[in-house]
Amino acid sequence: MLRQLSEIDRNDLDDLTGTNVYGPNDEKLGSVDDALVDDSSGDLRYLVVSAGWLKSRHFILPADQVYAFGEGNDLYANLRQRDVESLPEFRDEMLASDAAFANYESEYRSGWRYDADPSLVRTSTRLAGLRERLRGRWSGSRPLERRGVAGVSDVTTVGARQTGVYGVFADRDNVEKAVDRLRRDGFNSNDISVIFPDRELNTEFAIEKNTKAPEGGLTGGGAGLVVGGVLGWLVGIGSLAIPGIGPLIAAGPIVAALAGAGVGGAVGGIAGTLIGLGVPELEAKQYEEEIKRGRILVSVHCDSVGVAHQARKVLEDSGGKSVFLSGEQRAA
Repeated sequence: MLRQLSEIDRNDLDDLTGTNVYGPNDEKLGSVDDALVDDSSGDLRYLVVSAGWLKSRHFILPADQVYAFGEGNDLYANLRQRDVESLPEFRDEMLASDAAFANYESEYRSGWRYDADPSLVRTSTRLAGLRERLRGRWSGSRPLERRGVAGVSDVTTVGARQTGVYGVFADRDNVEKAVDRLRRDGFNSNDISVIFPDRELNTEFAIEKNTKAPEGGLTGGGAGLVVGGVLGWLVGIGSLAIPGIGPLIAAGPIVAALAGAGVGGAVGGIAGTLIGLGVPELEAKQYEEEIKRGRILVSVHCDSVGVAHQARKVLEDSGGKSVFLSGEQRAA
């Protein structure tokens, strides 16, 4: 269930309150009034923005679609004032229950089609720092104090377990379906990884190869890659070659794990990397074999078992096979 950050920790919120949010051409959209946090995982899901030019009407912005703006502390989102006017207004009662917010979010998501141009994206260190503080607090063992609806303090002990969800797909259509569903359900693009054979990507995904390697790409991993469609939402897309497997395309946090394992030097391979992330050897070797057969591996990093079960359902409903949950060590 989502809760307002103001109900959890005012100190964290004070660092954001009043921060200006701008759109293209320096058009001011409003200022941050609050944030919405998943109380089962600590994920920062949305920023609550007050649009003063709309008589203090509030709207929300997906936290993974808000970036640094200029040289100061201001933020940027890729939409205009006229777009904000078409978004449904956010009110406190939207958080009365999971069902109430799900209905609101469904209406809201249908009007959000404003992913930023990757070339303009610059990560906000303030938001990144807040995410890490929240996740660290949720994964710790100390209790968190929250105000109840009536203002009465209650104490909840949170010990979220980091879990990885893995599944294999036979074709790109179902992969795109799964990634799009994860995006619409509020999962962060930084927590989703995809690995597929380069030959599959070239024939099915219409890759455009450039001379400039993207941020997060593997050093020496080949030309820079630009992927269209929903897969362009994923971060750190790069190419690499693994002896015995061949050329691969990878995106997401698993890229860092592959690079850190030295797979370019034939150390560990796909199975070794997955074992290092907490996947049992039998399943890890099975996934490596599936990739050799041309299958596509999708993984989702989750900060709680409950969220992991949600991700598993998305993968299975989208055509994923051999879907597996495992305790995961996050890539450094």
